[in-house]
Amino acid sequence: MLVRARWENGTRILMLSGRFDKFGRVPVETALAAGEGRPCQRVVMDFSRVSSMDSAGIGRLLLLYHSLRRKAMALTVINPKPSVRALLDLAGLATIIPIMQEKPEVRSVA
Repeated sequence: MLVRARWENGTRILMLSGRFDKFGRVPVETALAAGEGRPCQRVVMDFSRVSSMDSAGIGRLLLLYHSLRRKAMALTVINPKPSVRALLDLAGLATIIPIMQEKPEVRSVA
């Protein structure tokens, strides 16, 4: 998995490419760690280039959600492919993690 990251108004945006599975943990954590020390209220994960996801990826996403929540940060997933969205829905993640097809409005909370 490849992860590119950028900042936008206090939000860390991660653009993921490839398969999101147990091996996706390291690149995601590395991208998040690179921004430590900067004010951040939200992490947005762009899944538009995620080709597939397995149960390990679901687990990793859930662990990330809880980790960010403990730091008072929100997590949003945007633009998953239909097959990935179906898996997220089947796992019930859409009930706790916002999943959107469009980029959410990103604004810093002052």
